[in-house]
Amino acid sequence: MRLRQIEIFYHVYRTGSISGAARELLVSQPSVSKVLRHLEDQLGFALFLREKGRLLATDEAHELFGDVERIYDMIGLLRNSAEHIKHRRGGHLNLGTLPSLGLNLAPRVIANLREAEPDFSFGITTLHSGELVSTLIEKRCDICLGFPVEHDDRITSVPLTMIDLLLVSPPELDEFGDDTISLSDLDGVPFVGIKDTGPAGVLLSEAMSRAGVVPQVVVTAHTYHVAMSLVAMGQGMAVVDQFSAEAEEYRGLHCARFSPALQMQVCAYFLPDNKKMDLIESFLAEAVNVAGDTAGRSGATMSRKV
Repeated sequence: MRLRQIEIFYHVYRTGSISGAARELLVSQPSVSKVLRHLEDQLGFALFLREKGRLLATDEAHELFGDVERIYDMIGLLRNSAEHIKHRRGGHLNLGTLPSLGLNLAPRVIANLREAEPDFSFGITTLHSGELVSTLIEKRCDICLGFPVEHDDRITSVPLTMIDLLLVSPPELDEFGDDTISLSDLDGVPFVGIKDTGPAGVLLSEAMSRAGVVPQVVVTAHTYHVAMSLVAMGQGMAVVDQFSAEAEEYRGLHCARFSPALQMQVCAYFLPDNKKMDLIESFLAEAVNVAGDTAGRSGATMSRKV
């Protein structure tokens, strides 16, 4: 099926008539009839039965329409994307980010850059750590933010800062209200576990294993955002990164560092031959500033009720 045939079939099916499709497409009725007739000849079966001047969709047409509708929707998205590209006035970067870094770090970097240059535009995709390299290699993103991943010679990695993993807990849990806390204090306490969090999850799991700590996991979430929502509802505590802990909607939760500290490196990744290197360098400079600002907060600041 050609795109024109898909378009004709879609509108005839939706409107239930040749004339209705012609009006929506701003073409003549004979041209619609001709394309539809050729399509049925190519398919080898009828799409519509003509009875008393009306078109009745056949069972085959009903079955085919689901796929046609998805294709037609994709064509619409393609047209919208082309329009957006056409009307861009400044530089554009496609950014990939872990969900946790997309709560605070990525939006702050983008907001700062666009304040200085309003025509700078972005596309944002959330990724899991395991998708980062393939996303860059396939050129679906220009730059990605994440925690350390396995080295790949094709990818340039730029460290932005070191951040802490922090314990967040409801303010009513007074025993966890100190500025710092030992990992061993979590043994047996109600805990919101976080699944598939990549290197951060591995770091926490290995540290708990070494310390012989087995918290009482009452709920398992897939993102820090969901985990912190559960903490806010009093369902237990969770360990998250500093950027997630600073998300505005979670003001009111208590936040404390571990002693000894659990720290992760935050990095930016990109292909060295990317043609948008000047935009990438601008993004990197601002990302270093924003990441360093968060990581550099004092213990007293980070352990306040956030």
